[in-house]
Amino acid sequence: MFKIQKFSAMSLMLSALISGNVLANTEAKFNDDASYAVGVLLGSNAKQIVDSQKGIIEYDNTRLLAGVQDVLNGKVDLDSNKHITQTLQRVQEKVQQAQTEFLAEMAKKAKEEGDKYRQAFEKESGVKKTQSGLLYRIEQAGTGEVIRPTDMVTVHYTGKLPNGEVFDSSRGKPVSFKLNQVVPGWTEGLQLVKKGGKIELVIPPELAYGEQGAGRIPPNATLHFNVEVVDVKADTQK
Repeated sequence: MFKIQKFSAMSLMLSALISGNVLANTEAKFNDDASYAVGVLLGSNAKQIVDSQKGIIEYDNTRLLAGVQDVLNGKVDLDSNKHITQTLQRVQEKVQQAQTEFLAEMAKKAKEEGDKYRQAFEKESGVKKTQSGLLYRIEQAGTGEVIRPTDMVTVHYTGKLPNGEVFDSSRGKPVSFKLNQVVPGWTEGLQLVKKGGKIELVIPPELAYGEQGAGRIPPNATLHFNVEVVDVKADTQK
């Protein structure tokens, strides 16, 4: 959280080691520009920290700049100042607590929205429900052999949250994967159609990403997929 980005830490340290003598011999104008540029770099990193913690900690810019200045003037050393390290620890704990509370609220909201969404979808025409709780509607059954969990499937798909937000899709290019290597709702759902089949899946969180969530998918999220099975290849390995 308090580390400077890789660019600022690595490139500037390397530059100092290799070309310290060069900098010492450059003209004053460059030294002035370099000082300002490094100040902007440090300020940009500090601003990212401040902005990311708005609503959790309200930083005083004057005190923040005073801390930077004291370090540059040799008045304070982070490693040896117990009070400062304890304060930073408290900052980290406060941020982590706020993140935990935020995720809990997000999970609660996602569960409530998902429950309502599944209840409404289940009442729609043509929708069926499996024993596991998976909801589906077959638009086109497809033809050929029954799809097995070990098969390699190629699909077009679009995934949405209950609020209609598209969180993922094949973007017009078919995607291939082994059926038993995806979320349980997909593994179960795609076995209900065959090659060429089209199916609509509404997957409860326990058959998707559960309490953890994933990327743009919040914890406890219900997921809605439209899937077209383009191709199926049986696993030939024994």
